[in-house]
Amino acid sequence: MAIIDYDDGKVSCASINEDEIIENFAELIRRSERAKTNQNLRSVISKLEENIRDNEKYIIKMFLVNTKTGCMINSDNAPNISFRVDTINGIFDSFAESVKGAGLTQEQTDKIFFDAGLRCGENFGHTFNKYIDTYIDLEETRDRIYEWCSFDSSVGWGKLGYDPTENTITITNNFETKRHDASGKSPTDCSFFKGYVAGVLSEIATRGRIPEVTCASGENCPKKCDCRDCVLKFR
Repeated sequence: MAIIDYDDGKVSCASINEDEIIENFAELIRRSERAKTNQNLRSVISKLEENIRDNEKYIIKMFLVNTKTGCMINSDNAPNISFRVDTINGIFDSFAESVKGAGLTQEQTDKIFFDAGLRCGENFGHTFNKYIDTYIDLEETRDRIYEWCSFDSSVGWGKLGYDPTENTITITNNFETKRHDASGKSPTDCSFFKGYVAGVLSEIATRGRIPEVTCASGENCPKKCDCRDCVLKFR
């Protein structure tokens, strides 16, 4: 874990043990409360996330919740919603069962989820491009993909990794493969993430062309064994 020292506009990090996490998080909250405006607070949060990004075990991903309106926003001022993994997979399963009950085939059902993920990925990729151009200025496509994987690894989707030699995206602990707590069953569908990856890449890597994304996990799919990695190949 890292302790953050914010002094005179400069941020530095030092290693601490896990027992100090709560104490230092409380200090972060006290400092955030002293911020004069929401913009100042978002700036502090952004610097915090940037400086502890390479921590091997923990990062702090902070959201602001307006208790009067019930809105939760990210550091880029975008509204967010928090779901339990069981909840979102339950929603997806319910949709899958409904469309199959209406007479659609498995292939048609997969396409519905893929298209939903594709739209989400395209929208996010478009916004992420603006973020990169404004704050980071990465020219190389490879660097943009690395930056996206780093960003989405901090929001609970799983840990994303990129292999440019194989053209693969690896998702460790993909939320779409997590077994339901109550039933112990695996989710019935995992096409959403394929569509999401295709959508993001179409914006940050392939200039509007939707890449073909296929599962490359084979028998090592987390829904079939104790493996934790989903491997998606794109071209």
